[in-house]
Amino acid sequence: MTKKATKTVLFAASALALVFALPALGQQGPESLLPEGFGDPTPPPSTRPTPNSPGQTTPSTSVRPTTPGDPLATAATDNPDAADAEEEDEEEEEEEELVIKYDVPPAARRSLSAVGVISDASGGFPSESFGALDGAFLKQVVNRTTGPIASRWGTIMGRRLLISRTSTPKGVNGADWTAERAWLLLRMGDSVSARHLIQEVDAGNYTKRMHEVALQVYLANADLSGMCPLVENAVRLVNDGRWKMARAICASLAGEQGSATAFINQGRYQGWVRGVDYRLTEKAVGAGINGRRSVKIEWEGVEGMNPWRFGLASATGLEPPDRLFAKSGRQMAGWRVQLPMFQAAIRAKYAPQAAALGIYSNREMVDLYGQVIDDTEAPDPVKSRAEGLRSAYTASGDAAKVAAMASLWTGATAGADYHGALVMTARAAALIRPDEAHAGAADQLIASMLTAGLDRNAAAWSNIVDEGTLGWALLALGSPTNVVSVDSGALGDFYSGDDSEKAHKSALLLAGLAGLGRVDSGAQSDFGRDLEINVTRQTPWSRAITSAAERGEQGTVALMALAGMQAPNWSLVPANHLYYIVRSLKQVGLEAEARMIAAEAVAFG
Repeated sequence: MTKKATKTVLFAASALALVFALPALGQQGPESLLPEGFGDPTPPPSTRPTPNSPGQTTPSTSVRPTTPGDPLATAATDNPDAADAEEEDEEEEEEEELVIKYDVPPAARRSLSAVGVISDASGGFPSESFGALDGAFLKQVVNRTTGPIASRWGTIMGRRLLISRTSTPKGVNGADWTAERAWLLLRMGDSVSARHLIQEVDAGNYTKRMHEVALQVYLANADLSGMCPLVENAVRLVNDGRWKMARAICASLAGEQGSATAFINQGRYQGWVRGVDYRLTEKAVGAGINGRRSVKIEWEGVEGMNPWRFGLASATGLEPPDRLFAKSGRQMAGWRVQLPMFQAAIRAKYAPQAAALGIYSNREMVDLYGQVIDDTEAPDPVKSRAEGLRSAYTASGDAAKVAAMASLWTGATAGADYHGALVMTARAAALIRPDEAHAGAADQLIASMLTAGLDRNAAAWSNIVDEGTLGWALLALGSPTNVVSVDSGALGDFYSGDDSEKAHKSALLLAGLAGLGRVDSGAQSDFGRDLEINVTRQTPWSRAITSAAERGEQGTVALMALAGMQAPNWSLVPANHLYYIVRSLKQVGLEAEARMIAAEAVAFG
């Protein structure tokens, strides 16, 4: 590579690093995800036609497809052209000596050219969703999307993209690219899909980065045996004390207690892990065949939770104090609710938060709380919520059902819990016949239905809601067709009742309507002037997502949309971000997702 080319690569990497160096979130959220002067990627123009609009389809919620405070979250940019050829050959020779050879019949070996769990035909993204973009750029976009993601529907869309069988971008190793996708899934809270994804790569193709991420994935699933086929190769490739300690656990699971004792003693002397992390390792070793180790875990003095503690504690049936999760990131609610070794009553405690994240669906919540009903030892608060949900579906008459739902909504105080309660009642709300008698609950009934994508059921309430109400705004954005009138008067009515800070809900409403093309230019201009905002304001980030939409790259648009929704909640997402997200998603054929994201923004902004 020439010096000039090398400088170009380094500049692009530096620029992308600045993309995600967000300022402190203020009232209006980050002004831009990209610095002024950022050079957009310039791949060859795509010859594929832009996907046609899918019509009025509801986004899928059936896929079971962030950030742990862990050094493995940081990855070096993998650019095979950036290193000197001789040095690269030497490194490859050294690694050749370390890698264990796996005897897999040629017919059974899986290609790294396209890795994923679901295909386009099964509801995934198209194989060429990233067009001709350079893989180094896409890897850094994924790495720098650290979250949290404000949008539940954005997370659902992102999960579907990350587990889709898409072509590996040029310039990156397929295993490394899969590892970055799995790592983002973990940061979003979906540990199960992350495990499915890494298991699509043959062990013989695992790279150092793949081993680093795989450890986190198996710990998030409390799947200690899953680590064992990888452990010897990982110890050779990754200088990580936890992989070394995993040898002790795997030896114990195999009944080799002599080796397990030797490994764990070596780990204690060399300090591979310390304190409670070491004691948890001892407990996991004791859980193996003929382990004969009884270890009591004391949580006093332990500060915080990490993946090692999470995985080993869960695998040995321990439930650490909730205080340890306070600063660990919301993604662990998704990990916890998906652990099969815990009873339904325990997992139900985390279900509302997981639903708000976009990890748990309405059907899954109903099934889970159905199990709680039959648990005589379930804690009273969880039992009460399960009984309330049952009443929402089975009470005599619509009035009683609405009252049961209202009790669940008002009983959820925190933002995530309230969002989760709306998800929980979505299909119960869809069973209520539109009636003026329930007009007082119409806003929440519509919001609840839209959390599960039940847009046609929600649209049936168009004659019940008054112009300018929240329910009217949600239907203006989320319905499959234009079922309510949108004009300056209705927008003004919504604005007059908007109690959000700096009328942010009104700004998001205008942005969503403009992105969907559901407001005329005159009303858009007048309302924008009243709000003193310009939802079409251009930034380097907006130009990047717009360019991807013009090339018809569904995957790139979805990734950039996730990056644009990085905030603790919708009140911190700028209105112009929502405008370009909605417009770009619609342009590449993801209108259903665009509608749900826009409606969610106003409901929770």
